[in-house]
Amino acid sequence: MVVRFRSHVLPAGCLLALAALLAILVVAPGAGARGRHVHVWSQRAPGGGAAWSGPGDGSPQQSYLALGDSLAFGYSEARFAEHEGDESPAFFETGYVNDFGDVLKIFDPGLRIVNDGCPGETTESFIKGPCLYQAAGYPLHHPYAAGPDSAQLTDALGYLHEHPGAVNPITIDIGANDALGLIDSCKREIACVLAGVPALFAHIGTNLGLILGDLRAAAPNAQIVVLGLYNPFGEARLPGSGELTAKLNEVLAGAAAAVGARFADPLPVFDPPGALEAPTICLLTNMCTKYEDIHPTDLGYAVLAGLILHQYVLGLPTAQQSPWAGVRVG
Repeated sequence: MVVRFRSHVLPAGCLLALAALLAILVVAPGAGARGRHVHVWSQRAPGGGAAWSGPGDGSPQQSYLALGDSLAFGYSEARFAEHEGDESPAFFETGYVNDFGDVLKIFDPGLRIVNDGCPGETTESFIKGPCLYQAAGYPLHHPYAAGPDSAQLTDALGYLHEHPGAVNPITIDIGANDALGLIDSCKREIACVLAGVPALFAHIGTNLGLILGDLRAAAPNAQIVVLGLYNPFGEARLPGSGELTAKLNEVLAGAAAAVGARFADPLPVFDPPGALEAPTICLLTNMCTKYEDIHPTDLGYAVLAGLILHQYVLGLPTAQQSPWAGVRVG
């Protein structure tokens, strides 16, 4: 997702995403409202789940359910190497799930974050299992209730059934490892990749449609945000990869729309056109480190959280679309 950082100028989209995250953080109780009570109006969204909710309203503890692959987990090669031999999930809590969850906790301090993310997960393994990372003995943030040979979808549906109406929102990122599997098998030869694209897109679209359909059936009122893909290679490393990533994101967005979910697209932010693409990839991913790691930097994860947050806010009921609408301090 990047090349050497040569510029201190961030793309406008990146600045907007960061601004969205920071704008909400400034209303945190610890940042100016210390010692005061924050009251949040709670409203049921028509067909879209609960809006901002707060403690003390008599409702059960709410959960944010995060699903997906290594991005949901918060993985990076450098952090994994740094803690080799003690791969506690506590070392991987600087990803977009925790960043987004921390913003939600401003309005609901009792919110529970349930992170089912599994490094290496594909759409196929998500449905059928197992999570190979967990099966290999590495711990997850939320070990699957049915054991290490079970599937992430099974665990997610089980959790939703055990906590009816108390899970909102749900985020998911999946499909990147399906695409990387094709790229690796083709040894990055674009003609080979292009030949495999139709079957790949159909496979991902079918599997994601099944996953989202099951999630929507189990949580009809929850807000679901699907995180799309960015292109860690850029046009310089893999010509044509940007266009293919954009088309795959269209597949993901279509599956999201089919169940009333929202879609967060990181591609324009991580891969701006022209000369800014290479330095932005270096800034937001670890591709320019010795690991040539496709995973985001901490800043990149924060940007992903901002993009998800933007879609989450847009999906709130009209009266609640400002994150501080209905908030009074006193």
